[in-house]
Amino acid sequence: MAGKGTLNLLWGGIKASLRQPWLAWRRRRGLLVKPLFLDYAVTWRCNARCQMCNTWRRPTEHPQTGESELSPGELDAILARDADFLGAVEKVGLTGGEPFLRPDLVELVRVLHRRLPQVRISLVSNGLLTERILTALEEIRSFFPDLVFSVSLDGLGELHDQVRGVPGAFQRALATMRGALELGFTVTSGLTITPHNYHQIGPVAEMLAQMGVDFSCNLQEQGANFNNQGRAVGLDARQRAEVLRQLEPFAHHYYMDNLRQQLLGRPRTLPCYAGFTSYFLTPFGEVCVCNLIGTSLGSLRKKPFARIAHHPRSWRLRRELADCTCWSQCEVKKSAAVAPWSVLAWLARNPRKGEFLRHYTTKSGLWARGR
Repeated sequence: MAGKGTLNLLWGGIKASLRQPWLAWRRRRGLLVKPLFLDYAVTWRCNARCQMCNTWRRPTEHPQTGESELSPGELDAILARDADFLGAVEKVGLTGGEPFLRPDLVELVRVLHRRLPQVRISLVSNGLLTERILTALEEIRSFFPDLVFSVSLDGLGELHDQVRGVPGAFQRALATMRGALELGFTVTSGLTITPHNYHQIGPVAEMLAQMGVDFSCNLQEQGANFNNQGRAVGLDARQRAEVLRQLEPFAHHYYMDNLRQQLLGRPRTLPCYAGFTSYFLTPFGEVCVCNLIGTSLGSLRKKPFARIAHHPRSWRLRRELADCTCWSQCEVKKSAAVAPWSVLAWLARNPRKGEFLRHYTTKSGLWARGR
């Protein structure tokens, strides 16, 4: 696997490095490109009551008048209609809300895999519905065993329960991850850093490493996908210092090391390609530039994707995002994949190149498993 992972990593880096000037030129000239990445929130409904997120309130606070979530049949028709424009997509991330609240989630995954058979698909969950989740994953395994499954974990024991607002959430999340691992899925996990759990980065990472689960963490974010504009609480000086200390062991990890750099006041150097090579889709088929900006560019129920992407409103938002300074993990990973020069410059200065190569070679091999 390591050999295959190394080749995938090198080949992907070469292609992305050669493609970056071409993408930058087309964006400057106002020339559209086919998207490479999609994030699709399949529902806003959620069974958690997280301290840092109000997504679960969206169905009542912001109802889509007369609209329902995209059905598998509608998704199939959209993917068929827009097959040419979506022909270059490399990865689709399924998120929510809690995706497993949709009884037809397996069918949505089936449609995506049938219409986009070469695309990598990841699925994020809070892990609360253990039995339902594992039953669905077992069915998904029958036609797409290469799905990458992720469960959020925001602390050990009762702290995770408190952050998620659900008693027993920690034990259920662990049971879900263990079950997914037993089914043979690649499992990852992420922690959202808040004033409540800022000291948990190291302990959670250590526990997950023993389980064979890849770990990352990010700061609490404000944005449309989280329905928490104005609600995110920053870290005080003492908490920030502790986060910086706990991030030091992750100097080999591009995202987390640059998160530490940003906390130290250093500027972002990675260009943002959100809304150009990647898009965010709402449960109702609305197209947005990213998961933090809720402005709809148009509805896939009403217009082809390419027409929405090429609308003057879309180009206005792209120009505004060109100098984006956020460090949203979902968007950073996609921009780094298509604009690797900043990653290479960071790597050239990094004293832990060997650990970086081992870490990302392994991840590349896991993504390519069975392909």
